[in-house]
Amino acid sequence: MGFSEWFHHHLQASADGFVWGVEQVPTERCYRQPPTGLGEWTVARHIFHMVYYEQRDVLPVMQQWLGAPEVVSEWGKEEVAWQASCTEPIEHLLSQFRAVRREQLALLPRFVERTWHEQQESGWGPVTLLWLVSKTYQHTAEHTNDVLRIALFWDRFITREQEGVVGNLET
Repeated sequence: MGFSEWFHHHLQASADGFVWGVEQVPTERCYRQPPTGLGEWTVARHIFHMVYYEQRDVLPVMQQWLGAPEVVSEWGKEEVAWQASCTEPIEHLLSQFRAVRREQLALLPRFVERTWHEQQESGWGPVTLLWLVSKTYQHTAEHTNDVLRIALFWDRFITREQEGVVGNLET
């Protein structure tokens, strides 16, 4: 199995896992600040970040390997963009995430094996396609973890906080 096939399966599965994790959070909590210890971002902010990152940083750099011009990084502009769209419905944010991930998946079969080891400039400096797509997979796992921690431990953190218990509340 080549990288294109492996990543097609795993990027799709990780996207499904991320969406599933979001769906485990009660809708009324998606825009609420999580309890202390579960991160600084709301679930909606995590979704927005995934969309923004993949639309502006990952997809354009992937397209460079297929002849698109070099990307001008927009790092540092995300918070402003979030403030402008921080009330979008969760369903809309998830739809945007699915769409940008589908665009990435559609590119994968176009990469021949040697392309995976060629470098392109990016916001991370010169990276290989293998590094970029591996980073995308890792990044999805990271935010899936963050969202699932909110889904699984919100009530426990609130209860323990009220009881004055400190320390690792996840076990």
